[in-house]
Amino acid sequence: MKLEYSTKLGYPYPMGLSLRDGAINIVIEFPHSPKRVCGIILHTTNHEAMRIPFCEDYRIGDLYCVRLEGIRLSKFTYRFYVDDVEFCDPYARKIVGREKWGKPLGEKSAVYAEFDVNKAEFDWENDKCLGISYEDSVFYSLHMRGFTKHPSSKVASRGTFEGLTEKISYLKQLGVTAVECMPIYEFNEIIYNPAYTTFKVQNLPFMEEKNIWEYRINYWGFSDKDNYYFAPKYSYGGGKDPVNSCKQMVRMLHKQGIECIMQIYFSKDQTPAFIQEVLRFWVMEYHMDGFHLLGVGLPMELIGNDPILKRTKIYCETTLADKIYADGTKGPEFRNLGCYREDFRFDSRKFLKGDEDMLSRMGAYIKSNSEREAQVHHITDYRGFTLMDLVSYDRKHNEDNGEENRDGSDYNYSWNCGAEGPSRKKNIQSLRLSQRKNALSFLMLSQATPLLMAGDEFGHSAGGNNNAYCQDNKVNWLNWSFDKQGEELLEFTRELIAFRKQHPILHSRKLMRASDYESKGYPDISYHGEQAWYAQFENYNRHLGIMYCGLYEQKADKTPDDFIYIAYNMHWIRHEFALPILPKGYDWEVAYGTRLFWEDKQAGELLFDEEKEQKKVTVTPRSVLVLVGRKTMKEKEDNKKNESNTTL
Repeated sequence: MKLEYSTKLGYPYPMGLSLRDGAINIVIEFPHSPKRVCGIILHTTNHEAMRIPFCEDYRIGDLYCVRLEGIRLSKFTYRFYVDDVEFCDPYARKIVGREKWGKPLGEKSAVYAEFDVNKAEFDWENDKCLGISYEDSVFYSLHMRGFTKHPSSKVASRGTFEGLTEKISYLKQLGVTAVECMPIYEFNEIIYNPAYTTFKVQNLPFMEEKNIWEYRINYWGFSDKDNYYFAPKYSYGGGKDPVNSCKQMVRMLHKQGIECIMQIYFSKDQTPAFIQEVLRFWVMEYHMDGFHLLGVGLPMELIGNDPILKRTKIYCETTLADKIYADGTKGPEFRNLGCYREDFRFDSRKFLKGDEDMLSRMGAYIKSNSEREAQVHHITDYRGFTLMDLVSYDRKHNEDNGEENRDGSDYNYSWNCGAEGPSRKKNIQSLRLSQRKNALSFLMLSQATPLLMAGDEFGHSAGGNNNAYCQDNKVNWLNWSFDKQGEELLEFTRELIAFRKQHPILHSRKLMRASDYESKGYPDISYHGEQAWYAQFENYNRHLGIMYCGLYEQKADKTPDDFIYIAYNMHWIRHEFALPILPKGYDWEVAYGTRLFWEDKQAGELLFDEEKEQKKVTVTPRSVLVLVGRKTMKEKEDNKKNESNTTL
């Protein structure tokens, strides 16, 4: 193939290929070596190829910066070369060769970067990142393929960006404010020859093509190599342009007030500058609202001080907030850093199944907060049991992974409620339902930002598999045809999220001090037991009362929030809680319970203790009871009369 072109020194930004003043600007890093021959290979739609070598005069540091003029191609694919070695552009914005999910192309199959010279600019329709604060957020973690791949999802394009877009109304009704997507950048989902079997070359002609290379599916998308961080995954594009499909999904989420957050795994080989460039790109090009970063050696000081990312949510296991804000300030106006709390996941599971010596820890978690970095709480994520399996299995069941059940963690802190796996016994089913409601209450009634794993709200089960990294099937695909218990749990979750949103005292930006620092007559948060104001933190106790004083926060209508009392009873016997006396004109009422009246008719019934002039309430075993203290109707009417008299 012969093409007319000319080259000269280009501009050193951005990396990869871009259009600049009517020409193609190429920026790629090659280690310095005057003996090497390097350049770009252009492939036309007719599969013709042409090599364009790079001149040493176009080098700036280790970057070749080449301005390519005169090329009349409207679209082409390309790869770079160094001597006889070819490689794909690590900064490519669109990758071809993996259009179909799970299709093995052979161990040495090549992927190509695609460049469209005439590609129209995407119309964002004045869209911008939403900037919802952590304290007002409810995260929802999902896998792009598994969320809608099951036929029961009833979407037109299953397992794609378009499929998620069709489910936005569901997410809106659920009440979540952000979706956290497992990797949606281009990764290789084929794990070739996982057993590292040696094939005899002489046998290859007699083997079926599909058996030449054994492979598994890298369903999650985490890999140390063969990732293209600047390109959305082609197979998630529904057979269309994945770039536009991904942008349309983000735009539609934003229109419904829902943010989009990416999980990104970086290997230790990635440089800090590269990581920073990836995050900036997705914010500017795709309007991403945040990132859940995974990997070791993340350059958090660099990321945390990047002015472009100051209003982008960034959370990981260690944010180094103390170093980033070492000047003694409380933190930024917009808290963009967050800590992904794995300790809460493990300890809340222990508390859920009734382990001893958990009250002090749970009491601390419930008010956990920071002016410098948000706290992100979760009870389940992709690494471990689903919420349904957490209450249905004592042991992992990963046999289908092909590793003889040796993979995955043995530390699940789960309890099967009396039977391993599915059970038809109504008492076990009922207990499992209430336990799931308890877990969701732990999550939604703490000060930290809650992260809900997709499917937990209606009972998705992975069959006891706690390491389903290679299961591209019903183990990971959400089944949207759930039973009556699933419907009940879904409605409970909706109401619970709504309850959290209605009461700002449950998700304050301020750190709870457990003191009456504003002279409201009550501390902002207080701990109680069978006697009001006397918490029983002994190691053998498994019940705790917590009261929030709503006078420390205002609702959307500028009125003070209500008092909230939460009785946690993870003991296998019932307990009676004495309730604190409220201000004059206020009274307690039951908001909801996770196991009301299941085996105790007195559960949730407010009784007046005449001797102590206070109310008390009975809480059933293994349940959470929530009460709201607000002004009575009589008090409200008297206040209105007083206001009218004052006006007259």
